[in-house]
Amino acid sequence: MYAIRSFTIVATFAAVVVGAAPASADSIMSGHYTETVTNPETGKSVTNDWYFTSCGDGCTDLSVPATGGSFRVLLVNGQWTFDSSSNSHCPDGTIVPSALSTHTTWDPNSLAGTAKNTQTKPACGMQPGDTFTNNVQLAQVP
Repeated sequence: MYAIRSFTIVATFAAVVVGAAPASADSIMSGHYTETVTNPETGKSVTNDWYFTSCGDGCTDLSVPATGGSFRVLLVNGQWTFDSSSNSHCPDGTIVPSALSTHTTWDPNSLAGTAKNTQTKPACGMQPGDTFTNNVQLAQVP
């Protein structure tokens, strides 16, 4: 049973910018986006606001106001990519600090990707080394 505990990761990083669409879909990302994370096992989704500020070709800084998270996101092998850690939010309401490590990637054209999560501490019935993947979809806010 993989709850939406990883959504907090993405929310914690968990990532978009107010402004123009990317100048080049594959090398610049800037503006305000919504990020929707979906657990493929349950279909449950969580949506967050992400704000991106370009730091050059193939580089953008992500801010997630809901969690206070900020991240450097890089274009690697044709995919926007960043790594983060977050709390596990268990179905029973328990929160285990810094229990997940997440590798998030998305395609610069479709804005679809994944958040691959690895448990770093025992939490929510999972043990260190256990993994699960959530789907990620970004959409630019007009």
